[in-house]
Amino acid sequence: MLGMALCAAGLAWADEARIYRSYDASGRPTFSDRPLNRTSQVFAVFDGNRLWPRAGGTPVTTAQLSARRSAFDPLVRRVAQAHGVHAALLKAVIEVESGFNARARSPKGAIGLMQVMPTTAARYGQYDLYAPEQNVEVGARYLRDLLSMFGGNVQLAVAAYNAGENAVIRHGRRIPPYQETQRYVPMVLERYHRFQSPSLN
Repeated sequence: MLGMALCAAGLAWADEARIYRSYDASGRPTFSDRPLNRTSQVFAVFDGNRLWPRAGGTPVTTAQLSARRSAFDPLVRRVAQAHGVHAALLKAVIEVESGFNARARSPKGAIGLMQVMPTTAARYGQYDLYAPEQNVEVGARYLRDLLSMFGGNVQLAVAAYNAGENAVIRHGRRIPPYQETQRYVPMVLERYHRFQSPSLN
């Protein structure tokens, strides 16, 4: 299901984590925690001690993140199971989008834990996006639909969550060449892989 290459041993996550971008013979990018071939280059280095959520605001420490993640864990697991989406993937998106801040609002108008746009929520009949359960419900259903649309390819589903499904389709079902999306995808994938660890999931 993953449609991506991530080291089975797990990504290093101490003071920092490095993400490499590599290209296969057809020119498709793959993100990994280690070089895969001669095209591999360091794409991003993440500070393991703090996070700047996409929604904006002040940096969040790992201690704050851990407490927030634990508080929402039962909700995330329940919604993930109901909609057939990995709880680890929902957690990864939430952490990058809002840092588990249910009151987050982006300058573009995205709201809540999963930074859902009101127009997206309207597709699913949900309107109180500051309510954590409704917000995660919409985000999970949208991710499920994106995974279905892109044949279970997590990289493309995550890219579409950020840039919109039409952008991914328009660029030949590849990660769009937008700077924000190019950074967003490996950040979510790193956390997705890490949250699948028994000690964190």
